[in-house]
Formats: sequence, C-alpha cells, structure tokens
Amino acid sequence: MASTPTSGSRMSDWMRRHLPGLVRRLGLRGKLLLALMPSIVGILLFTGWASYRVSDEFIDIALGRTVRQNTMAVAHEMEQYLDGCRTDLLFFAGGPTGGASLRDEFARLIKAGGKPYLELCYLPASGGEPVVLVRQGDDVRAVAPDALDRVRPNPFAELDRLGSLTPGRVIVSDVLDVSYPMPSEGSANRFKTANVVRFYTACPGNGEEPPGLLFLSVEATTLRNILSWYNSRKSPLWAYPRSDELRFSYFLNHDGWILFQSEDYDKQDGELTTFLAREGFDGSLGKPGNAAAFRPNERHTLYWEAVAAMDKGENGLARVSEPHPQESGVDFHYFSYAPVYFKADPAGPPTIYGGVVFVDRSQLPIIAGYKNMDVMFFVTIGGIVVISVLIFLFGRILTKPIRELAARMNTLNSLEEMEEIHLPYSGYDITVFQDSINNIIRRVKQQVLEIQAKDEAILNVNKRERATLDRERELLVENELSRIPEIVGVGSATANLKVNILKAAQVDVDVLIAGETGTGKQLVAEAVHAHSSRAEKPFISINCGALDENLLLDALFGHVKGAFSEAKEDRNGAFVEADGGILFLDEIQSASPKVQQSLLRALASRKIKPLGSDREVTVDVRILAATNVDIQSLIEDRTFREDLYYRLKVISINTPALRENRENIPLLAVYYLKQAEALAGREHLDLSKGALAKLVSHDWPGNVRELVNCITRAAVMAETDVIQPEEIRLESDFSAWPTQSQPAEAITNGNHHPSPDAPSAAPAPSAPAETDTGLNSRQKEAWDVIRRQGTITRKQYQDLVGGNLPTRTAIYDLQDFVKRGLLIKKGKGPSTRYELTGD
Repeated sequence: MASTPTSGSRMSDWMRRHLPGLVRRLGLRGKLLLALMPSIVGILLFTGWASYRVSDEFIDIALGRTVRQNTMAVAHEMEQYLDGCRTDLLFFAGGPTGGASLRDEFARLIKAGGKPYLELCYLPASGGEPVVLVRQGDDVRAVAPDALDRVRPNPFAELDRLGSLTPGRVIVSDVLDVSYPMPSEGSANRFKTANVVRFYTACPGNGEEPPGLLFLSVEATTLRNILSWYNSRKSPLWAYPRSDELRFSYFLNHDGWILFQSEDYDKQDGELTTFLAREGFDGSLGKPGNAAAFRPNERHTLYWEAVAAMDKGENGLARVSEPHPQESGVDFHYFSYAPVYFKADPAGPPTIYGGVVFVDRSQLPIIAGYKNMDVMFFVTIGGIVVISVLIFLFGRILTKPIRELAARMNTLNSLEEMEEIHLPYSGYDITVFQDSINNIIRRVKQQVLEIQAKDEAILNVNKRERATLDRERELLVENELSRIPEIVGVGSATANLKVNILKAAQVDVDVLIAGETGTGKQLVAEAVHAHSSRAEKPFISINCGALDENLLLDALFGHVKGAFSEAKEDRNGAFVEADGGILFLDEIQSASPKVQQSLLRALASRKIKPLGSDREVTVDVRILAATNVDIQSLIEDRTFREDLYYRLKVISINTPALRENRENIPLLAVYYLKQAEALAGREHLDLSKGALAKLVSHDWPGNVRELVNCITRAAVMAETDVIQPEEIRLESDFSAWPTQSQPAEAITNGNHHPSPDAPSAAPAPSAPAETDTGLNSRQKEAWDVIRRQGTITRKQYQDLVGGNLPTRTAIYDLQDFVKRGLLIKKGKGPSTRYELTGD
C-alpha cells in the first residue's frame, strides 16, 4: 500500500523543482544577499537572545535585592517607632502619675512635636483617682470620672494586664477600636473614635500615689503611614524614579491577621483598609477592634509559610507568577516579608510583634525585554544595511547603465511627460534594451492619446444627454399635497424646517428667522403667516436694510400731518397697517440703535407713537424678524441690543444653506425650471446630465436665490430644449476668464460677441510682440487671459477657446507654450497646471 506524502515532503519537492530557477533569476546583488543574509541574521539573533537571558537574570537579582531592602527598612522603621513609644511610656511611668502632673507632661510632649499619641491613662490598682487623657488636635482633654463608663472599651478592664507586668516591662496590644466622649458646646453626645495600638506598663507607686497600670496609645493610622511613607516618592529609599505599577505594603500580626495596608501618603487621615492585600486571597474579613482586618485561608501556603518564617525571626523573598498577566501588565510580582520585633523588657531579648509584607509589581523585566528586542532589531537591521551597502558598491559598476535607464523611466511621472530615452553608453545589450524601451514609449503615447480622445468624446456625449428627473417630478407632485407646499425640498433639514414652521405657526409669539442670504427667510415668514391664526390678517414686509434711519422709522411707525416739512398728511406705519396680522422685518441687523430702541419699546408695550404725535396707538402685531448674520457677534460688538435680540427670539428658525442640502438641488432645479419656462416663453425644457452635475457640484454662495437666477438665465439662453453644461452660467464664470475686449460671461460661454447689456471690461495689455510669433489663432486668443490669470489647466483652456476642442489638441497647445518658455508645467495627472514663468 503506497504511503501518502506529507506536507513537509511536498514542500521539499517544490523547493527542489523551483528554487534553482528562482536563484537563477536573481541579479548579482540579490544572489549575494541571499547567500550572506540568513547566516548573519541568525548570528545576530542568537547573540541578542543570549545577552537578553543574562541581562534578565541580573535584573531579577537587582530587583529582588531592592524589594528586600525596602521591606527590611520598613520593618526597621516600625521597630524604631514602637521602641520610641515604649521609651515614652516608661518616661511617663517614672514621673508623678497625678492628674495635673501627668496632663502637663503629656501636653508638653505633644507641643514639643513628639509622637501624636491619642491617649494616656493611669488606672490605680486600688484607691486613688484614675486619669484618662485624650489628645484632641494640639490640646489634651481629661475625661471626667463620671464619664468613664461611656468609654469603650472600659479602661478598667485593662487592669487585668497588671498580673503579667512588672515595673520597666512594656507590652503592646493588637489594633483596638476605642471611643471617648468628647462633648462640645454644640454637641453634648460627640465621641472620638479611632483604631489604636496600646502600650502597657506597671507603675510601682511611691507612697503618695498608689501602684497601678499606665498605658499609652498611638493611632494605627500612624503606623500605617510608615508603610505609606516608604511606598511614596518621599521615601528615604527613593533613589531613582520608579514606574507606576502597583506596589503596596501591609502589616500582619503573629496570628496571621492582616491589620492594615499602605495608602496614598498624601491622605494620612484615611481609614484602615486591606483591599489590596486581600487580592488573590480567600479568608475572613473583620475582627474585634479592627473591621478592616483580614485573615487568609490556610490553603494559601505561600502566605502562611511567610507567617511561620516571620514567627521564627526570618525574612524572605518569593517570585510569584501573576494569575492574570493581561490585567496586571506583568508576568510575576515579588512577595517580600520581614518580622517586626518589639523589646518588651530592656534587659530581655526582643519578641516578634508582627511582620511587614511588601508586594512589588515591576515592568522592568518586560521593558528590558522590549529594549533588548529593539537592540536586536536595530543591530540586525544595521548588519543588513552594512552588507547591503557593500554589495551595492560591489555591483554598482556592473549595473550602472541599467540603473540609469530605470531611473530615467521612473522620472516619467505622467503619460504627458513620456519622452524617448538616450543614454551615453555603448554596447550591444544596452543599445537593444534602450531601443526596445523607446519603441514601447512611442506606442504607449500614441495609444494613450487615442484613448483620452475617445474617453473625452464619450464623456462629452454623456454629459449632453437628457438627465433622468422623473423621481424629482414625482416628489414635486407629492410636495404640492403636503401641508407646506411652498417649502420645496427633501431630507432631514427640510423636514425639520417644515416642523419648525408649523410649531411657530401654532403659537402667537415673535419669531427670529436666521439664515444666509437667499435661503428663503421671506418664504418661511410667509409660510408661518399662512398657517397661523392670523392668516386672514395683513402680512406687511419691511426691509430694514433698504431704508435709512429716518425713512425706516417713518415706514414702521408712520407720522402725523406736519411732523416734518414734507408731511402733508397723516401716514399709517407698518405697525398700524399690520394690526391684527404679522409684520415681517427683514435684515433686522441693519436697524440703527435709535430704530432698535423704538422697536424694543413697541415690542414691550405693543404700543407705538407716530412721528410728530403725542398719542400712543395700541397695536396687535406679531413680529417675524429675519437676519443673515450672527447677531451674537453684533451683540459682542455692541452694535445690536441684547434685550431686543431676546425680545425677538422667543422662537428661532434657522434656514439651511443650499450647499448643506445638495440632495435638494436636482429637485429645486426642476421646480424653478418649470417657473423659468413661463418667464422665457419656453416649453418642455430639460437639464442634461452635465448641466445637472455642474449644478450639484457648485457651492451656491447665494443659495436658492442664486440657483433661481442661474436656472432662469439658462432657460432664456438655451438653444435647444435640453440645457447643456456650457449654458449653465454660474456667478464665478462671469469673472473667471476676462479677455481684452469681452466681458467674462461671453468668454466663458465661448461666445465672442458681448451682449448689449454687459458692462465693458477694462482693456488688458496685449502680449509682447515676440510671443505672437508662431502661435496659432487659439493660442493668441487665450494668451491675454492666461497672462492675467497666471495659471490654467487643460480643461480651462478647452473651455476658454471653445468647449469642442479635442483634449489632444489642447495638450499640444499647452506643451507648445512650455517649449516656448511662456509657461511651466506643475503637478501630475488630474492636478496638472500650467503657470507663467518667473520672468
């Protein structure tokens, strides 16, 4: 039975069959690179890997030493602090224990900047007066004897410790939760609550004062802040900047309870927490006296092995794998621990009070790995570059003619620039190669010119075909049946405009209509009037920008006979004429300050006073105002009253610009073309595809008004019932190509007979005499325009001398200008332009 070939054998067979052919097809430099590169890259990669392993090992050693040093330093600092507390307690025990004396010594210690102890208590074993002192800020307060039963836990319960104490011996407690009554003038039931660590010693008495128990306490947050201090940038071990990975310390007692963890050193008054220390552990949360304490389960062997080692006075360091490296950003972390000793008896050995654990996550090994990879990468790339340069220099002499031929080919960035190549090299091979390339260039240039001419012809024919506008006509029929047929358009912007018009029509308040010139603000105002409750009442329109101040005041408010020299009879103003209806104030921003003040008074009281009259006339007028500028900017310039603006802008309607709703241009073009037919006395006019594309691509700075004028002009000037692109005369076309004796409109249209109504253009200087020599009639005709404009494209040249000029002929004319030194060619492909030479 024949065996089936494996994928490895198939690959080997393929390489035996095809690899020799691939190698033979490589050039000289390619073969050298193929021979040398694999071995060099392999050596570099092995060297980099070996150096990375060595550096990673020593980085691990250095980090471990740093972590262990930090842990032992924290443990030592806590031992020093606890020892200082023991010394202070013995100092108090060696002095008088009376209430006044003890309070004075405690207060002096606090004011001298000593440790911030919370409480100092003396409890006589029998007889005598107990002394309970509590620090509140920088003051020391004594708890009254009748309030001792409100102290939690009851301090007298601590007398049981006297059995295990001798003079000079100090024992320290676990974290306790204490509460002291601290009444104030505003709150009689105020308490001071804190987690503390107490230090106890026995007072032998001196005859005058009975023996008893003396204990001193420090808040557990003070010990916690030692951990936070060493974990902050203010640490005395902060010898170099550390990265921002998670690092924290926590303190545990000899029973394995985690009492507190380090926090942000800038927040020293925060409560005790253990949430970071509990990460990855299961166990019990909370113990008497410390709700934040946590004790991991026995199954966490690493933790309990550390507890057992610290009970023996040992310190250690472990490298722990991260269970979720994608979350922590590291593969492992360091777990370092050290015991904290407390010397209860100055003459005896120290005992283990607890331990400090430091958890350090560092990305330094990962970063070092990345850096090592970077070094390997750059060294490999450098080796490849050096060898490549050597091979390049070695093969340069042999391949120089071919390279120069290829370079000349690469400089042919466009088909219009393709010229035959002639190199100063002899030899049969290079000559045959060069002749073959030149033959290809000649054929390609000829075929490209033919293709361009055909494409241009097809494009021109397509542009002159009748555009399909049946859908637009259907939309116009649907629009006639809508609630606001006078607003023509589709899309969200038009729909929102109609909704805003209907909303404004339903209420009888003033409206401010804002929009660019030609966006139909008057039409919107008329639509609001037509659908409002005042539809049967007058609609009066005043253009504030068309009248000066006095005429505008007279037009708005009217006058009485004799108000001024030309006032021969009374005249009702627009407010009176529009009584009961709507007054539309167009270009309201043009009103002078005096007019604005008069309008503000009239809008506020709905009363007017005709010029020359002392009698006020009450009017019922709704105001619709329109503006084509940003009134907020006028308010900032103090040319428009802010109070008038807010009087007018009870409701605001914004009319969108046509360039923002290009989907409406075909619909509007059909709509206004139908109107233009009546004006031009024409029927069945249509737009060609090119004309419609020209309309849609224009930005229409004059908006719908400009579009209406353009459509009307095209309907009048169209030679057939299909309007062609050249018959769409945009505003920019009138000034784009002025000639010596023709207005821009005639030039753009290819019509060299100016209309009678067209303004005459200033004569332009003729071209220098030497430039006329050899130029054909088209070039002479276009030269003055090109000089005045300074630049021209191939399409603009075709439009300038006549839209039917073939593309190939236009390119020939422009290249002839370049050869004569009149123009220089810039750009490539569709962005190619021809500009005047510097001289």
